[in-house]
Amino acid sequence: MPKARRLLVRLLLAGGAAAVLLYTEGQWESRSGGLMLVADLFNQPELLLGAALAALISAAWLGDRRTAVRTATRAVTVTAGVVFLLGVLAAHKVAAAETRSRETAPARPELALVVVHRSYATAPKDGDDWQVLLEVGAGWSARRWSLAQIGRAPDDARLVEASWTGRDQITVVTDSYRRVFNLDQDTGEPVEAR
Repeated sequence: MPKARRLLVRLLLAGGAAAVLLYTEGQWESRSGGLMLVADLFNQPELLLGAALAALISAAWLGDRRTAVRTATRAVTVTAGVVFLLGVLAAHKVAAAETRSRETAPARPELALVVVHRSYATAPKDGDDWQVLLEVGAGWSARRWSLAQIGRAPDDARLVEASWTGRDQITVVTDSYRRVFNLDQDTGEPVEAR
């Protein structure tokens, strides 16, 4: 194999591996308390995993000249590509209409209460869900905490209100429970009151 082709194959393999690592980091930071900007940038499965798959398919097609290996590689990569494409199409088919409301804390502009409402076209009206989040800070160090995930099933709770009930306190009320969160003075991390 010529040097230029070998270099291209190595670059494609490295690019595919880098895309998977970036997506993995984005997934990790999507947890409660994770870095918000990293999660928003790198938790992109269609983009990063699609790029990784395309890079690995290209590397496999360029890499080996032997006919049997090349035929097997093509069969596997085409199958993987079709499965990935079907997964992306299925994910977009069940995508939800999303609305967000954002309210900053009284006298603390670095804290924001965010309520995300998702409405699914394929589910009945009771199939909506809500996510209550707390965003702390700005820029690269900003963190996002998950306070409540209120379900999609028809018999699950429905959000009534999520609001600031004090300078460092958030209350989440559904039709079946009430939860109060106090915020740590230094970090802004929410701790559920008992």
